[in-house]
Amino acid sequence: MNDNEPSLPEILQAEWAKDQVLQLFADLAGGADVQQVQMKSHATDAAVTLATAEAAFAADEAQAIQIRYVFEGEMWCDTIMPGNPTTKIIRNRLPT
Repeated sequence: MNDNEPSLPEILQAEWAKDQVLQLFADLAGGADVQQVQMKSHATDAAVTLATAEAAFAADEAQAIQIRYVFEGEMWCDTIMPGNPTTKIIRNRLPT
């Protein structure tokens, strides 16, 4: 690859159990610089706090949650798509 070409963002996908997703919320709250949280539910599609998104996820009210955050100097975007029995997580490392 040519050094002048922009690199493609790193994309990771996983299927997580509900307790793993709740741990992700705790980890983000404790160790990341959360920039934006967007949540879609039956009632809304709006920017919310991380705590509001976590509560909606725990109550099975969220349809999708997108969280942009900085962790260890890197910008990340996690898309959380709740499901039963597992939740799909799509994580992108965003170019700087």
